[in-house]
Amino acid sequence: MAQKSYDKALFRLISILTMLTKDERPTISSLAEEFNVSKRTIQTDIYQRLGGWDITKDKFGRLVFRDGFDIFSTTA
Repeated sequence: MAQKSYDKALFRLISILTMLTKDERPTISSLAEEFNVSKRTIQTDIYQRLGGWDITKDKFGRLVFRDGFDIFSTTA
């Protein structure tokens, strides 16, 4: 069975969150290259699809979770 585009997008989003959780600090360019998509696709992933996560850039332009953000904490 052929892989659907939403399967690729879901894999990419989970991979990005995993990288950020591991404090790997990827850049938009490196993610675009790794997943063989455009920079615009990665920007859409970060700023729209993952907009609810507290993702920002450090002073070197690398993606990180904002200081104090904990992916595993829940709010009631």
